[in-house]
Amino acid sequence: MKQFSIVEYHKLFKPSITFHYSMVYWLDFVYSPPGFYGKDIAIDIISAIVVIMIGLFAFRNFLIDKKNHRHLLLSTAFVLLGGSFFVKVVTNIMSHHQVGLTKYMTGLLIPNIIPKFSLLPAFGFLAYAILTLFGFYILYTLTSDKEVLSFDYLVIAYFIIISTYFARFNYSLFYVTATLFLAAITRRYYLSYKKSQYNNTILLCMSFGIITLSQFAFIFTASNHALYVAAEIIQLVGYLFLLYTFMMVLRNAKKKK
Repeated sequence: MKQFSIVEYHKLFKPSITFHYSMVYWLDFVYSPPGFYGKDIAIDIISAIVVIMIGLFAFRNFLIDKKNHRHLLLSTAFVLLGGSFFVKVVTNIMSHHQVGLTKYMTGLLIPNIIPKFSLLPAFGFLAYAILTLFGFYILYTLTSDKEVLSFDYLVIAYFIIISTYFARFNYSLFYVTATLFLAAITRRYYLSYKKSQYNNTILLCMSFGIITLSQFAFIFTASNHALYVAAEIIQLVGYLFLLYTFMMVLRNAKKKK
């Protein structure tokens, strides 16, 4: 394999030549560890379906009460997260299969946008990162008591874009940012529970706490591939628990009616 200088290395990702026996990276970003390719794709597809289901539940609540725009924002957040998973799945598949339909499609349909196949994982990572972070960001804003979008939120949105840009050079920056957002969300739900003692609030706190743990584990996946497997499973458990929580909230709301 050609050896790149440090500058060249930060411009290209390190591709795998074999399909199932090596790790696919883009600036050390893990797409699939050896022996886990396919399984992580299945987990991500399930995670995508779960978060989109939550988004649909939230959107249904918005249709019932259109004056409550928080439900619409909540739906948007989970749709963004669901979209990020699908982007990751597609990028994962195409990164492992450098020939056949993938190469044909990238060469025929968008030769000017993606002149080299090696750039595809880069674009996939950036799309995945920005969709994920903005999804978490919206969820974070919804935990605030503020009804009006403040200038502080615009500043945070700006720093999300900046952190995503610099995540090109160190993928762990993306997961650090995601961990901070989720930790803040978990903390706010915990403080809310201490005030209200509402059972559903502590369930939300636990759900986001599990997802926070998964993002923290993802930070170290380049040095320990076993952590990638654990993080994927923990993340799925967190989203399933979150779906269960939302179903409980809806069921309690129906009982009150």
